[in-house]
Amino acid sequence: MAMNRKQWRKYIKKTRRKKIRQKLAQHRDAAEAKAEALRLADPDYVMYLREREQLERMASEWEEERRRFENALWLDREKEAQSLFAEKRQKLEEEQRDEKEKRDRIRKEFEEMEMKAKAAKAEKERLLQEFLKKQQERERMFAEYLVGIDDHLPVLRESSHSRPDRNPCVFFGKVGACRFGVRCSSDHAIPGLSELLLLPNFFAHPALDHQQHPEYGLDSSIEFDDDELYRSYTEFFMDVIEEFESFGPISGFFVTRNFEPHLRGNVYVQYEKVRDAAKAYQRMNGRFYASKQLRVEFRAPIVWTAAVCGLFERSRCQKGKSCNYLHLLVNPVAKYRYDHFKELQSARQSQRQSQRSQLIERSWDDVDIPAKQRANWRWSETPEVEQPSHKSRSTSTTSGLRKNRSRSRESADSSRNRSSSSRRSRSRNRSRHRSRERDRREEKQKRHSRSRSRSPERKKSKTKKKKRNRSRSRSSRTSREKSKKKSTK
Repeated sequence: MAMNRKQWRKYIKKTRRKKIRQKLAQHRDAAEAKAEALRLADPDYVMYLREREQLERMASEWEEERRRFENALWLDREKEAQSLFAEKRQKLEEEQRDEKEKRDRIRKEFEEMEMKAKAAKAEKERLLQEFLKKQQERERMFAEYLVGIDDHLPVLRESSHSRPDRNPCVFFGKVGACRFGVRCSSDHAIPGLSELLLLPNFFAHPALDHQQHPEYGLDSSIEFDDDELYRSYTEFFMDVIEEFESFGPISGFFVTRNFEPHLRGNVYVQYEKVRDAAKAYQRMNGRFYASKQLRVEFRAPIVWTAAVCGLFERSRCQKGKSCNYLHLLVNPVAKYRYDHFKELQSARQSQRQSQRSQLIERSWDDVDIPAKQRANWRWSETPEVEQPSHKSRSTSTTSGLRKNRSRSRESADSSRNRSSSSRRSRSRNRSRHRSRERDRREEKQKRHSRSRSRSPERKKSKTKKKKRNRSRSRSSRTSREKSKKKSTK
């Protein structure tokens, strides 16, 4: 490669500097070798070098020992770490195994639940289909019964039970409704056919409402008096009774004015015939009245004297809004008006008649007179035979003794009848006396409550009058004592 003059000069300068450096290095190395030779000739320097080598060897040995010690420590730590890692890995594997078992168990449970849910759904669908078939069959039999075919009447009369294995609910059997509804732990028996129909919450009025009002709270019913309630009930009665009478003759129409939700505005319609009640059930169930759909249910016959609150009829019910007996509204038509005390008196009379000596009604063809009962026959020819008393004595063999004993028995029976009649009269007098005493106590309690409710001004005036009377009595006493003293003098 050809170089120009500038490049050539540059190369020459570079080689010259290199040679100079080489010469300087040679001189320096020679000087150092000469100095080293001089130092080596010195025995102190040689001893220094030996000591230095020994120290370096000792340092290297100490460093090796330190490395071995640190390596042993590292091995121990590594071993411990490996054991900890093995334990952690074992725990992790166990946790993973448990988690896997848990997932498998959850999956199996979920699959079992799905299978149970599918089986329950299938069972529910099957029961629903069976219920629909039974319902269709019942509707068919019900329609035939309404036409006049009584072939399926025993099947239609069968009662449905909410809890067949439990005891019957007392209040449901008494008033036809229960405050717990379907949550009641007792059994609710609902007949398939009956003369009595129940329309729950049919009659509605703000005076019977017991809900929370934004302005009045729970006292919204105070804004409406009884006159307004009975005015609206009269309109309701005249509007409804014609529709119910169109199905057949009615023997009773009762509407409740209770505040409890299960009794509020319930309407009880009792027909004379079951077929008429069935017609009303078919026509009225599901209809709309005042923008409210009606629900009609059959109920077993109710003993009204036990279901109606007698204290409310006397305006003395202490439970008030929380009473679970029927508080009835007075019907505007006298035909359907319920008289509780009249019904109660007739029930008591029938009970008294049933408690008397029962007569066995027989015909002359069926009468077979035993020897022991011949003495109990009445003088008139009648197929009615009195039941023999359990304390009757054995008859003697002779006819004279029979006659004497029969006379003694007749006298004993007459005395027993007299004693029983006297006992009944005494019990009646006692019951009358107790009722009078009860009325007097109630009157005293009312007076006492009225006296407590008087204003403090009247109390003050009373105390002033008492003080005046006391002062007058004292003055009269002093005047009497003075007159006595004078008379003695």
